[in-house]
Amino acid sequence: MIKYFKIFIFLYFFCNYSFSSEYKNIINKIFSDRKIDSIEGIWVKTYANQGPLGCVTMFYKDQEKYYQVHIDKCFVMGSITGKQKKISKTSYQGESAVYYYNGKVDWGPSSIKIEDNLNNFSITHDSYNNKFKEKWKRIWPENLQSHNNSLNNN
Repeated sequence: MIKYFKIFIFLYFFCNYSFSSEYKNIINKIFSDRKIDSIEGIWVKTYANQGPLGCVTMFYKDQEKYYQVHIDKCFVMGSITGKQKKISKTSYQGESAVYYYNGKVDWGPSSIKIEDNLNNFSITHDSYNNKFKEKWKRIWPENLQSHNNSLNNN
């Protein structure tokens, strides 16, 4: 039992480290030395009633909009897949793209609710009678408040 626990601990820390270090170039280019809002950062999909798990996405702010771009292990890569507006610290609304295998793209309303710990969110997509939900877990920054506190004057 202790052997399995040690393996679990090793894998947990290794996976967290490898996720962060894999995306250093993106972190440095997009988020370098600035405070970020609750939706910004890099996230991994942990639940979907449509689409694969393990997709890695990022949200970044440009003026007053927040854009989503899938960056790793996703069906669609490098394209804007969501546009959101901040409603509150933990709530965003906007639109998201639903991509189909035949190349068709539908944009429809979406809403995001971030948990109070700021480390998980759920998004509900509603596109042409195709309503579904996804859950995401933050992989960078691991602690949003610590990240922002480390940048006192930015």
